[in-house]
Amino acid sequence: MSVKTKLARQAVRTTAKHTAHGALSKIERKPFRSVTLLAVGVAIGALVGWLIGRSGAGDDAYADPIAQAPAPAGAGSDDNSTEHASETGAVS
Repeated sequence: MSVKTKLARQAVRTTAKHTAHGALSKIERKPFRSVTLLAVGVAIGALVGWLIGRSGAGDDAYADPIAQAPAPAGAGSDDNSTEHASETGAVS
């Protein structure tokens, strides 16, 4: 592993630890504020998700389904065939 990669990973690890430590200490000092901000974030996320879901449900959402394609010509029974199945299913 190169020196550059090691330094980058160490920087990411240090930043993550610092952020987690700061968040935990802030939660311990002001728990009501933390819960309030979390609830506001959840409410805004739910509202945005609902609005995005509604915007995608236009007239195209209720369009008629695509009709089934007809079966190929050779797929059905052919009365002119020289092969006939017996009652046991064997072809003679």
